[in-house]
Amino acid sequence: MRQNANLFLCLLFILGLLNPAGAQTREGLTVQVGSKSITTSEYLVVYFTLPVSDQPPVYQFPEIASFKKLGVSRSKSSLFQNGQVVQTQTFSQYYQPNGTGSFNIPSLEVQVNGQMIPWDSFTVQVAEGAADESKESEELVIPEGTLTNTNGAFFLVSTNLRTPFVGQGFTLKMSFYVPENNATELVFDRNDLQIPELIQQMRPRNCWEENFGLQSERVLKVQFRGKKYTEYRFFQASYFSLDNHVIRIPSLNFRVKQVSPGKGLERQVRSVYFKSSPFIITPKSLPIHPLAGKVPVGSFKLAEVLPQKAVKTGQPIQYQVSVIGDGNSILWDSKEVESDYFVEFSQVSTERSVAPVRDQMIGQKTDVFKIVPEQPGQISLGKYFKWIYFNTDKERFDTLKSPIVLIVKGQPMDRFLHTEDESGGIYNQIEMKDSLSVLWNRWINWRQLVNFVILLLMITLLFLFGKAKK
Repeated sequence: MRQNANLFLCLLFILGLLNPAGAQTREGLTVQVGSKSITTSEYLVVYFTLPVSDQPPVYQFPEIASFKKLGVSRSKSSLFQNGQVVQTQTFSQYYQPNGTGSFNIPSLEVQVNGQMIPWDSFTVQVAEGAADESKESEELVIPEGTLTNTNGAFFLVSTNLRTPFVGQGFTLKMSFYVPENNATELVFDRNDLQIPELIQQMRPRNCWEENFGLQSERVLKVQFRGKKYTEYRFFQASYFSLDNHVIRIPSLNFRVKQVSPGKGLERQVRSVYFKSSPFIITPKSLPIHPLAGKVPVGSFKLAEVLPQKAVKTGQPIQYQVSVIGDGNSILWDSKEVESDYFVEFSQVSTERSVAPVRDQMIGQKTDVFKIVPEQPGQISLGKYFKWIYFNTDKERFDTLKSPIVLIVKGQPMDRFLHTEDESGGIYNQIEMKDSLSVLWNRWINWRQLVNFVILLLMITLLFLFGKAKK
């Protein structure tokens, strides 16, 4: 649970630290930069955001001196605002620092669909970081058939879960590991052709895919079993199984060129193959439930923002709530909250996003509401805001509820008219006017008028009655 909490905090940190650092084009496209204070185990992130379209953009990030250009990841976001849905996609380029220190990054350009988008120069502070050593590394199994003359290099396809629940995300990675003390020269052999072919052979069927979008190998320093390796990660994606059918990941053959020692013509180059181990993933069926298959499956947390918890009746307040987790966030329904006698709700916006965080794909759904309390008392937001999902930690269906209690003071709203929104209208602020201050609105004036009319009618009747007798 602590690891999941760290992931959620990491996502919130990433979403919060991204800030503009480039010139804006006529179309509103900007190049932005992530945190400018990182460690050697972290990355400098440069990214841009575009509306989602049928044709993926053609882009090229520049090389940066003192940084190694790694892979590109993408995230998707859907924003509901003013009755319209706007979908965007963010492409993030990762750069790995070569060392520690202060690095001045000059103004460079990113090419997007033939257009050159510049960013302003900035400075990055890089501190020493810890080696990337994960618990998963201890469980890595070197497949049989590894060539002994390559000093322990191996090719591995791995997953973080072998028995996920149906709908629960599991992540597949395809990597080539080379020990740091490797004395054999190995050269990649047309990875631009063989990696896509290997991905097609490995890609699970009948699963929803969220791809990490690695366009080139991602280079990592890892350690397991007391030995340091360089990992070249070629592919990474999270999958959400749609049924309980067994998923078979076949054995794959990865080709590299081995260069023998020597000079000139004495150097010999030959192709060698590394074989990954096959394995199966067996999704577990969910318990029988009316919402099985209709709600997300995973581990989720609530993140709420409420400016104040004590308000007066009629005082509007904005409430932002985010559901963050490793499940498939597209299954979260649009949260429609009905107003009642005590409180009025109106939805301001809804946003969905999916982004890679470490080795997981994290989804986030954020709703913003305008809340107007109409009766004094204590209003529990958990009565109105609930999210049902299958909790993979507890292995049962669970509900997230808001723990916030809103304290409302003042007079009930139904005792007064409220016309402050009718600016310029004849009824604007009419409830604030004193009726006794308006001529002919006073009760005594109306009473005198009515008495006068009655007296006039009586005189007329008496006159007509006397005339009829004559």
